Amino acid sequence: MRQIRQSMLIAALASLWLWGGSSLRAGSATDISGLYYTGMNSTGGLQTGGLTDANWTVTYAKVGGTNYNGTSTYSGAAYVVSGSYIDAGWVQNTASAQWITAPGASTAATGGTTNVGGDYLPGNGTSGDNSATFLYRMAFNIVGTGTGSVNNDVSISLTIAADDRYSVYVNPTLNSDGSIRTNRSTLAGSATNAWNNTSALYLQNFTNANGADNANFVIGTNYIYVLVTNTNSITGTSSSTARNPSGLLVYQVGAVATIDGTPIPEVGAWMPLALAVGLFGWRRWYRRRAPVGV
Repeated sequence: MRQIRQSMLIAALASLWLWGGSSLRAGSATDISGLYYTGMNSTGGLQTGGLTDANWTVTYAKVGGTNYNGTSTYSGAAYVVSGSYIDAGWVQNTASAQWITAPGASTAATGGTTNVGGDYLPGNGTSGDNSATFLYRMAFNIVGTGTGSVNNDVSISLTIAADDRYSVYVNPTLNSDGSIRTNRSTLAGSATNAWNNTSALYLQNFTNANGADNANFVIGTNYIYVLVTNTNSITGTSSSTARNPSGLLVYQVGAVATIDGTPIPEVGAWMPLALAVGLFGWRRWYRRRAPVGV
């Protein structure tokens, strides 16, 4: 009997330790900063076409069967597509967001000049050596109590278009070459033939009418990755090596984010979100501290 009681006590203590450890490794979000539309400069205004985006980077590309990462021909800071070269079939820029494209983009399908605002990149088909993918990334920060995964409900909405197709991930697992390890990462959303229309997507760590649990947010630095595949509207392999338009447009309409179901008001672009969420977090903290009946 004593051994049974000791075993039960040990099991209970172990469970308590595991619960305490997991709670210490989880946090509650109170503030978010660093969310930006595509095509902005370092002060939060629209970047000049042909210059680099201040917040979005192409961290990895696969072109012609070759991997690119760091600062290279097809990876590095994304470029803002110039109004002189933007594809006529694309969704138009908004008053606060612009199309961006990967380094190496040219002003023409053949010849032309690279990295001056053109949008012509390699990519034909969805597989084979002539296919091309470009992995765009934006970093943002979540502040809160505790550490590790965020355990209260956080949702970030965005509106997205891309040429030709896209897949979105939040904090995915990466391979050693910088590509996404898809079998260990959660796909938040995707679309094909996405250049002449936009889609709304909710990145969130819970399930509701807007969508499923598709994001593991953490206290600290978080990353939104958008994998853009330039297919030239070809499925499967292709023998073509022709350059064709490719790019990414991300902005937001409606409430930028919610915390525990309460919308955080939008003020212009994503940038002012930090102040709004911070005030919301202070209000929740103050209400918790208020005595019962106040």
